[in-house]
Amino acid sequence: MRHRVTPHDFIAHWLGTARVDLARCGSTNDEAARLARAGARHGTIVIADQQDAGRGREGRPWASPPGTGLYLSAVVRPPLPITLVPPMTLAIGVGLCDTARAFGADAYLKWPNDALVGGKKLAGVLVESHTQSTRVEAVIVGIGINLAGEPPLATATTLELASGRAPPDREAVIAELCAHVERWIDRYVASGIAAITPAWHERMATGLTARVMIDGAPLVGDVAGLDHDGALLVRDVTGCVHRVRSGDVEPSHAVC
Repeated sequence: MRHRVTPHDFIAHWLGTARVDLARCGSTNDEAARLARAGARHGTIVIADQQDAGRGREGRPWASPPGTGLYLSAVVRPPLPITLVPPMTLAIGVGLCDTARAFGADAYLKWPNDALVGGKKLAGVLVESHTQSTRVEAVIVGIGINLAGEPPLATATTLELASGRAPPDREAVIAELCAHVERWIDRYVASGIAAITPAWHERMATGLTARVMIDGAPLVGDVAGLDHDGALLVRDVTGCVHRVRSGDVEPSHAVC
């Protein structure tokens, strides 16, 4: 059964309590990292109307024209060891998916960090850790959502198109996003990946193919879900299931 979310189910308590708004910047992640180094408190967010060098996973460019999207980065200081930071991306993805659903989009998750609607990319997450020795100083959580207007790519969609409604109010999306992402980060910090995996599976897009490397050899297989620790499970043509930590996941035939 599809998980239903309605607006204003949750309210943020720490995420977004401090906010910096910029007309234009290179990358909100870079700006948030700069603020984190200067001592910005847990939950500080940076929002830009336009990014000149927005990026996604593995340095891929994220189209960030003015007036069409939400480009937000948060300074998060979780009480976690370095090894437990990467799976937090999955918790953030659940919060992102719930935000999109609250505005009427039939969103699902593509491992590890994208929200899809009908096989097209609606939003993405980029998590970057800043450490000192073995200690996590800050985690910068970047989130980009295509809100309205012409999609930046043929493989993308917007919240306006996906919901079939009027263009969403940007401030309402920010409030909803902070509330849902905060909720799932808190749940992950309190209870670990075991509290996130079932929710992620409920929101997982189906019909996806993964292209990954296993022991230096390329593998193409069907996405079979998450392992207990958040690793991706990929089933090859022989039916063997592999655990992977990195790779590309893409729509195959039908999605969701």
